[in-house]
Amino acid sequence: MLILYITERSGHHSAASALKKGFEIVDPSVTVKCINAFRYFFPVTEWLTHKVYLFVIKRVPSIWRFLYDRPSFVKKSDGFKTWLHRRAFNKLENLLGEFSADAVVCTQAFPCGILSAYKRERGGRFKLYGVLTDFAPHSFWVYDEVDFYVVAGEQASQELSRKGVPPEKIRVLGIPIDPKFAKAVDAVEIRAQYGLDKDIPAVLVMGGGHGLGPIKQIIKQLDECELPMQMMVVCGLNRKLYRWMVNRRFQKRVLTFKYTNEIEQLMSAANLVITKPGGITTAESLAKGLPMVILNPIPGQEARNTDFLIDAQAALSAAGVSDVVPAVRCILAGGAADAGTLSNMKGRSLAKATSSCDIAAFVLSNK
Repeated sequence: MLILYITERSGHHSAASALKKGFEIVDPSVTVKCINAFRYFFPVTEWLTHKVYLFVIKRVPSIWRFLYDRPSFVKKSDGFKTWLHRRAFNKLENLLGEFSADAVVCTQAFPCGILSAYKRERGGRFKLYGVLTDFAPHSFWVYDEVDFYVVAGEQASQELSRKGVPPEKIRVLGIPIDPKFAKAVDAVEIRAQYGLDKDIPAVLVMGGGHGLGPIKQIIKQLDECELPMQMMVVCGLNRKLYRWMVNRRFQKRVLTFKYTNEIEQLMSAANLVITKPGGITTAESLAKGLPMVILNPIPGQEARNTDFLIDAQAALSAAGVSDVVPAVRCILAGGAADAGTLSNMKGRSLAKATSSCDIAAFVLSNK
């Protein structure tokens, strides 16, 4: 099995790693290779492209909002995509020669486009799977050569069908998350490991892998509010935020983390999470039955995730930093902005904790 993603320490990478674990659980004899497709095919431009993307979403998000899933832009970019995809063919051919894959699974649309173009122009015996890591699909995923798509839910399935994908090619199996999220744990024991009080609510604050968003302002407000709580703050790759956190004195107990692989444990110890609505993070929160306060979504994919989760009454949305404390108060008090929201958040009604193993089993049965 060949799994392609883009960008290290990203949701797409996390999904690829989770799928690898899923394959190895379902069939320990299977050989799985995970590759950062952008780095493999275009090593010189990977760093620059990622920096430009981060600059746009941080400084001029209106540009990303304008371009995201816009049919006219998708159509106008066809020529460039064809040129770019063909530039990857020789390396891809070498890769497929060295690693004879029965199936190729893509957790991001860019490598999915390359593999689709290769199948169309040069043929290929492998099955191609597109595994979406957000709750709403976009048009850059749509290629005739993809054998199957895996989506988060029925709404995503219907939207992908409206974009031209035959329904028989779509499976609703969830966003792939690490299989450890399906395991029952003792929250009191985990709190003790981190030195957290078992009787005081614990709030987890995250900003994705890059520690984006107004986290400083959120922490200040939570620290100064009257609500009893202890906090766990994940700064990700944001070194400036981490330095600010560790050098500041707080009234409440605050644990600070850099980029960490302990998210499952931190979620298990928490009563709620304040986060950007990335597909992986929100899918993990749903699997844990962890109430969410969503803030600062990236235009495009995260804005659509927010719409989906709010419509499904699976999260509360804070329009700004000043709305965070009221939302936290509402959840900790056992209330909800509208009937059923808190119950849905805790009840795992949208959760697919075994998604990676379920996807692996499906791919192995259809390779």
